Amino acid sequence: MSHEFTHLFQPGRIGSTNIRNRLVMAPMGTNFASERGEVTDQLVEYYAERANGGTGLIILEVTAVDHPVSDTIANQLRIDDDSCIPGLARLTTRLHNHDAKVFVQLHHAGGQTTESKTGGIRPVVPSQAEQSYSAQNPRVLETEEVEDLVGAFVGGAKRARKAGFDGVELHGAHGYLLEQFMSSRTNSREDKYGGSLRGRMQFPLEIVEGIRDELSTDINLSFRMSADEFVEDGYGVKQSKQMAELLEEAGVDILHVSAGTYGSAPQTLEPMRFEEGWRSYLAAEIGSVVDIPTIAVGVVRQPETADKIIAEGKATFVAIGRGHISDPYFARKAKEGRLEELNRCIGCNIGCIGEGFMADKQMGCTINPAVGREREFAIRESAATPKDIIVVGAGPAGVQAAIRATDRGHDVMLYDAAERIGGQLHIAAQPPGKEKIQWYLEYLKEQLSHRAVECRLGERVDAELIRDSEPDTIVVATGARPRELDIPGVDQSHVVQAWDILRESVPVAGETAVIIGGGDVGCDVATYLAAQGTAVTIVEQTDRIAPDKERISRIDMLQQFDKNRRIDTKTGETVVSIEESAVVTTTESGIESTYETDTVVVAAGHESNNDLAMELEADPVEVYIVGDARESRNILRATHEGTEAGISIGSAYPMYSPRF
Repeated sequence: MSHEFTHLFQPGRIGSTNIRNRLVMAPMGTNFASERGEVTDQLVEYYAERANGGTGLIILEVTAVDHPVSDTIANQLRIDDDSCIPGLARLTTRLHNHDAKVFVQLHHAGGQTTESKTGGIRPVVPSQAEQSYSAQNPRVLETEEVEDLVGAFVGGAKRARKAGFDGVELHGAHGYLLEQFMSSRTNSREDKYGGSLRGRMQFPLEIVEGIRDELSTDINLSFRMSADEFVEDGYGVKQSKQMAELLEEAGVDILHVSAGTYGSAPQTLEPMRFEEGWRSYLAAEIGSVVDIPTIAVGVVRQPETADKIIAEGKATFVAIGRGHISDPYFARKAKEGRLEELNRCIGCNIGCIGEGFMADKQMGCTINPAVGREREFAIRESAATPKDIIVVGAGPAGVQAAIRATDRGHDVMLYDAAERIGGQLHIAAQPPGKEKIQWYLEYLKEQLSHRAVECRLGERVDAELIRDSEPDTIVVATGARPRELDIPGVDQSHVVQAWDILRESVPVAGETAVIIGGGDVGCDVATYLAAQGTAVTIVEQTDRIAPDKERISRIDMLQQFDKNRRIDTKTGETVVSIEESAVVTTTESGIESTYETDTVVVAAGHESNNDLAMELEADPVEVYIVGDARESRNILRATHEGTEAGISIGSAYPMYSPRF
């Protein structure tokens, strides 16, 4: 047992089942199931890696009880037919072989889905109250249909038992069907399933009682609830406590205390700025009125945080979702005291959410390229013929390439013109609320320190140096550079580049600033300057601020901008000139505006810095171009491309090809 985390690694108990520690892997949609909702090898390998990583309990992702109308993601796992049992049994057997316990989350989306997910069937809702997500023309369930759905959930539990699950979890949170019945905001029914709090609880309570009638105590029963909906007219902690008491009385073994709906997405799938463990007070509130155990969940990124939640009596167990994506060995590393090796989730929401289930794609991870590719990464062979490799650029793409190539037996020399590794990570981590990006930088440094990579920092590389060194392979990871503007007045002394401000290499003069460009960087600089007391105006020529930003992070950012009196945004305006103390803009219709300012900040995007690659274009040396040097994008692409290039060099089974 770890001497540092004695609470976290105490055995726990749910119902009749012993759990080896207090860590839970929270359920998260992966899209790793087949198009028909079947268990795939990819799904098994993904969960098996987390079970082998030491977590005590794994709660499987949203699993449909009434396919397809209950589905909310593109390839949703199913448990609505006996044909599902063999595949699910294969999964539970594999996870049990690693001594993990496993529950399956029984789920119905209700109105929080679209016809593209339901096979063209109209989504179903408790009543025609306004829905919080995107259901179009939903249909109200008849009383008899609700009764049938009770049977669907109970049937899912019976199949779960046959498949070897240790328990089931009813998804009564985040605005899905069960919560839609529980909330007066979305339930105005006049039959037995509506009206008073007890009436609105009738549907989930009948499911709990039905499972107990059919299975007695042969299977453990968890209920995931939103303790606070965090939306106007939604219920809060006072009502959720009453709900918890009713659920315990009906036979629930444990309460998984979450929060929010998709209408309050930043409180449900929190972006980077949220404080670790901020939601744990909700688990404490629910735990104060029940005698059954509780699970706290929400932005728990480090074992210290999880241990403290348990030590303070706020919850019995702690669920970690995205932290198990970024590092499947979270539990094992924490127990063995290898904290410096933890690849802590930075909360960017890109690979898992924005470019994952919300884009109808498979889950990925910005900082862990092996997600969903566990078997592919595990079987990588050593290089038959080691090569001499030069990697140019020590940002995430270059460092990952150097690490992976070294692991395969190559000799690697890593260059960067800067005196430290990290590249643009240093800039990205600078604005308030984005400090967690430093965790990834720390992880890369730690991984690099254990490899025999020769680091040449503070040295600029040109084509002549490459040719004199005669390497076998070059990895060009030289990143990006700010895009310059051709505007009258742009060369004045009070005009500065956004990156230079974030590097703190130039001072910001005066009390006001106009930022030209409302993309990610422009918004980051606005946040940074406003925190220092500068009044900022963002001027964006399109009609949207940060249109390419991950959806939930963008919602949160705009909400913060609305509250911040120092930040103003102007869209649909193009800067036509920069004066001595003002910026002049015009709209498409010719309306001109002038904004007085002390400082002008250019945040007009960035472009690939691929000059070295172009110089080497005619050379016979093998060249891989990765990250922003290939195409200006984000940390996820840099991490993945650098990793794939490093693995591919000299491989019979390459993931990535040299040159463009």
